[in-house]
Amino acid sequence: MDSAPKFNSLPTDNTLVEQIKNHDEEAFEKLFRRYYSGLHRFLWGYVKNNQIAEDLVQEVFVRVWENRDALNPNEKIKTYIYKVGRNLAIDHSRHQKVVREWEEEKKALHSIPILGKKIDDRLHKKLMLKEVKQAIEDLPEKRRLVFMLSRYEGMTYKEIAEKLDISVNTVDTQICRALKTLRDKFSSFL
Repeated sequence: MDSAPKFNSLPTDNTLVEQIKNHDEEAFEKLFRRYYSGLHRFLWGYVKNNQIAEDLVQEVFVRVWENRDALNPNEKIKTYIYKVGRNLAIDHSRHQKVVREWEEEKKALHSIPILGKKIDDRLHKKLMLKEVKQAIEDLPEKRRLVFMLSRYEGMTYKEIAEKLDISVNTVDTQICRALKTLRDKFSSFL
């Protein structure tokens, strides 16, 4: 007769995933606690900011919960979690790069020399802004929409891709082409 005490063993990832698929919030919390610290460190390696890394971890687990019905208990949930996190971190970094480039372009537009002097008066600024708006309006429809969602709505490439049902690469290509068109059009001013 075995009189050794029996201990509750920790549930496996596969067990947790099966329970999560059945909408078990307690299992979801266990999975979150199991991977939070490691995923946070992993994402911090991409973004170098604790708050952003934490926000990305939260977003990863929101997606896990939202997509719980599609989870496969026979596949490693850790791989899925880290892959989603990596993709979100890359999207965030791309978006930050685009924001920085746009800020630099805005600064450049506000200091465009015309006839040897900087644009300081309102008339010249209005004329330049009107030309920029027209150049954006002249972009092909899809490119203009992607550009405006990125620049004026502040959406990430991933958000734009989901909204327009296109790939993130297509979003990136459209933004790059829009920027090239605008740079070419205004290169004589810069």
